[in-house]
Amino acid sequence: MKKLSDMSHSELLQLLEMLINDDFFQSREQLIALLNLDLSSEKKTELDAEFREFFCGYESIAFWLEEYIEDPLNGLDPHTSLAKKLKRQLEYIQSNRNTTLEERMCRRMGGYLESDPMPEIKISELPFNEFCKVIRSLVTQEIFSVRERLVILFQQNSSRQQLDAAFREFFVAYELFELALEDYHYDPDEGLEIKPEIEAEIDQSIADYESGKVKTIPVEKLSYLDLINFRNV
Repeated sequence: MKKLSDMSHSELLQLLEMLINDDFFQSREQLIALLNLDLSSEKKTELDAEFREFFCGYESIAFWLEEYIEDPLNGLDPHTSLAKKLKRQLEYIQSNRNTTLEERMCRRMGGYLESDPMPEIKISELPFNEFCKVIRSLVTQEIFSVRERLVILFQQNSSRQQLDAAFREFFVAYELFELALEDYHYDPDEGLEIKPEIEAEIDQSIADYESGKVKTIPVEKLSYLDLINFRNV
């Protein structure tokens, strides 16, 4: 990613627009709607599925922001309210974070470096009430209020300086969100594994189709094929 100072007004506008329109924010709204229902353990499957989408959205945003290695305070007037706020937040992150950027990048790819042992708390093993509590803490993180202010900013004829400040605030809010995840292990692929006998049936269906024995692959097999293709991306 270019330095902020090297980005044109249109480049910065495009970057911010891409970030605030990520599916991550739509998944957050879906999670809130689910949490506001009369939840019971029977709803856990639905909540699990939406949380997976939410986490994958976070990974999507992280993919873009992990390349930003500048100090968000660089170039800001230290006497402004924004600079003071970001300074406090960055000090909090630095004093509480236990992972390096490389370790966090590895986590997002589904693994752990030897220097980064797996967190003791596995989200998939939490009791239902604790799972809901974790979700509530995540969907109320500051990144979402910052995003709402950005949406309003986009409706105005915002200056280059305003967009620059907005990106810095969004980036620090993203780092706070990532810090909130640090003590938890979560693998979005967990539970999507396909049983060997089902995979063998799929392979046979493909072989029958390719040999001309059948003209179509059964619909239920197609849904599993979509899942396999998703996991191989």
